[in-house]
Amino acid sequence: MIQIEIRWNKPPQNTIKLNIDGAFSKSTLEAGLGGVFRNKNGDWIFGYCKSTYASSVMHCELMALHEGLKIAQQLDLPNIEIETDSTDTISMLNENNRNFYNLILECRLLMNQLKHPILRHNFREGNVIAHLLEKEAVKNFKVLKCVHHPRPPCFVEP
Repeated sequence: MIQIEIRWNKPPQNTIKLNIDGAFSKSTLEAGLGGVFRNKNGDWIFGYCKSTYASSVMHCELMALHEGLKIAQQLDLPNIEIETDSTDTISMLNENNRNFYNLILECRLLMNQLKHPILRHNFREGNVIAHLLEKEAVKNFKVLKCVHHPRPPCFVEP
């Protein structure tokens, strides 16, 4: 049996990593979005979690990306790279897909303004903090409320 170690990987020097994730409930259409910005040492720069409604898992994942891109632009973070556990998100941004067309265009525009950050896949085990943030948004659901975390909240500390 081959074992593969899955973990958070450091970004290159002078690069900020944004990890994003989304959670979706098909029965209630409630969604939680989460993301965290960290430097090459893994130090916390900024985190967010947002409660909203979505139409699908894919919609939720794209909204998590969009929220992170908006924050990166607001914080004027140069040179970011992005990781998601959703390969579908990466595919949709690279193809001309009619589903969520406006949201995809907005993400592409923001990525262009941010000088085309790399968007890559990482498994959930390497995306744990973003996963915890989106779960917190679902647990404390308040429509369209985006909570900013300039420091790591207690539920992600360990």
